[in-house]
Amino acid sequence: MNERIGRLVKAARSGEIYPPCVKVEYDEFDLKLADPLRIAKRLTEYMEAQPCYFTEDNELLGMMRFDGSVEAELFPRRGHLYFVEVGRKYYFKPQENLCTFEWQHSNADFGKIIRLGLEGFRKEIIEARKNYTDDLPRLNFLAGLESMIRGIVRRARQYAAECRKQAAVCKDSRRKATLLRMASNISHVPEHPARNFEEAVQCLYFCFHFQPDSIGRPDQYLYPLYQQGIVDGTLTKEHAKELLQELYAMIHGWTYPNMKNGVATNSNWDKGGECHFAVGGYTMDHQCAWNELSELIVDSMMEVDLIRPQVSLRWNKLTPRSVLRKMLDCERKDKNKRIALANDEPRIAAMLKNGIPWETAYDYIMVGCNEPAYQGGISLGGNTTNIVRSLVNTLNKRRDEVLACPDFDSFYTLYEEELYNDLETILDYSNRFNMLRSRDCNVLTSLFMTGCIERALSVTQGGAVRARWCANFMGSTNLIDSLSVIRQFVYEEKLCTMEELLKALDADWKGYEALRTKILKHGKFFGNNDDFSNSTARRFYSSVNRFAEGRTDIFGHYICFGNLTGYRTHFAQYGALTPATPDGRVAGSALLFGSGQAEGKDKDGLTSLLLSVAHMDPTLVMCGNTIMNLSVDENTVQNEESFEKLVSMIEIYFREGGLHIQLNHVSPEELIAAKKEPDKYKSVRVRVSGFSATFVRLEESIQDDVIARTINPA
Repeated sequence: MNERIGRLVKAARSGEIYPPCVKVEYDEFDLKLADPLRIAKRLTEYMEAQPCYFTEDNELLGMMRFDGSVEAELFPRRGHLYFVEVGRKYYFKPQENLCTFEWQHSNADFGKIIRLGLEGFRKEIIEARKNYTDDLPRLNFLAGLESMIRGIVRRARQYAAECRKQAAVCKDSRRKATLLRMASNISHVPEHPARNFEEAVQCLYFCFHFQPDSIGRPDQYLYPLYQQGIVDGTLTKEHAKELLQELYAMIHGWTYPNMKNGVATNSNWDKGGECHFAVGGYTMDHQCAWNELSELIVDSMMEVDLIRPQVSLRWNKLTPRSVLRKMLDCERKDKNKRIALANDEPRIAAMLKNGIPWETAYDYIMVGCNEPAYQGGISLGGNTTNIVRSLVNTLNKRRDEVLACPDFDSFYTLYEEELYNDLETILDYSNRFNMLRSRDCNVLTSLFMTGCIERALSVTQGGAVRARWCANFMGSTNLIDSLSVIRQFVYEEKLCTMEELLKALDADWKGYEALRTKILKHGKFFGNNDDFSNSTARRFYSSVNRFAEGRTDIFGHYICFGNLTGYRTHFAQYGALTPATPDGRVAGSALLFGSGQAEGKDKDGLTSLLLSVAHMDPTLVMCGNTIMNLSVDENTVQNEESFEKLVSMIEIYFREGGLHIQLNHVSPEELIAAKKEPDKYKSVRVRVSGFSATFVRLEESIQDDVIARTINPA
């Protein structure tokens, strides 16, 4: 990392890399325009009013934030007033102790912008108009998109003019040449297709601000121009690295700290889920996609002391072990904890099973907190749920029927009915949430979403064809363990009666401590790779799959599920509302999230835990926003022999079907000390639910969850 990049990184880390927003007064008469035209007009006016800001250290142009005065970027939903209204009523507010409105992530098709330029998008709009000659609302929407293109191009020309203006008075010949090159780049992109690697990165840098979420698969869409530049000698590896690192500094700085009295008040400032992308994976022709640019992208990240962006390696059966080892080696050395790993094989298989063509499935990406999405697509759903409620309702609302069950199969039949009732309600709430979201119109991000031009519909209103629906289960491991305990203790080993177990739960285990101790000591819990608990997990996920088969959400997208919690402590909030459960959990305590186990219930070691998770869902219905948190001893990653074993274990885990994994290797003792004396541990970062964060800034329930995760020596 050179001195120029070092200064940009320092500015990004201080939160001072972006200029302040300039307020714009809009013409009230705009309100008489159709929504798409009003939004596009005002966005264009807003962009033109913002300063063309860059410093002597910048070689890339485009830094700008929207202030919420008009509907702008889809991910943060600035200006989307109906979304804000729905969020106030439902965000982090459980409905029926079952559903909670959550955020959504999306990704502009940056590769398409680089390949076609906005002139290519304009041609698509002209063609789409021919299909809607008698449909005024759709014609208005297409007119709004075209107006947005003109506004973006004018914004780029403003930057070009400012570069030339500064070049005219610049006395440093080297900087003057750079300014003129910058002006040339921004005059060409994003209006026209990028001609070289520098223009491609400039296009990405500039357009990121219109959809500031994932940057998708940059090692794929930037690779042809990278190769071209290296071969013809117009690009050096060092210059490519500088451009990438400047891009990273801008992305990191986009999430602002909102400083007050020297303290960052934005709780997202130190978190990494604001931008998450992917490297590796498959190519269109079924080959391993890892290339020399993939390596440079990762190496460039490792050199800069930034929290964002974060990256997932997309592993598949063609990924060389050396690549997996490299990414894990980077992970163990990265104090900012920016690296996770995902498995192409089950995820792409799930997409193909549900009718997604290979041409779309192979190109999937990771966004936010490790949610899968598509280039030019959106991760729909935004519904975090309490899956344990279905069991609680079975035990309490159908008690007479439960007590009459002669065997576990009979009990499970009752349970499955309640499960399906809850899954129906979850789908209903998700559709309701998405209909409430759809009251907002978006023309800026929609321009870059596949399908919105063709359908002439906002992405908020079903315009995107590359969309995924997913609801996240809180407490799925609690549920599997509870079903296993009922099967083992009540029906198979007859260590207690159902009536006794229900009385213990009613009493929150008070007076039944001996039974709870026996369950915790002898229960066949998930994570030990035994046939008993594994079969219980598979039976549950098979039930979920039967519900999902053939169903779609309101926009026609297939149904899948996941288990991450994102930034918010849904698992603790639902747990506080949930009574005691048969797995030994006491009333009010947090539920588990993710695919793993906690509190030492996985007693058979790391290999068994990973194999249990890898084999838990043969139906692939859980190929949504699914995470696997794994805590290992620090010695495991520092000792070379143990580290090599860990690499091999993770490779086996993926080959056996494991979907995702992320590591923590901070000792519980250090984390407990950090809770007590946070000022001494301000630099300690951990992986949480698909993202990384500073441990001492996390909510206490998340801190407790991280501490409770099992430590397994490899």
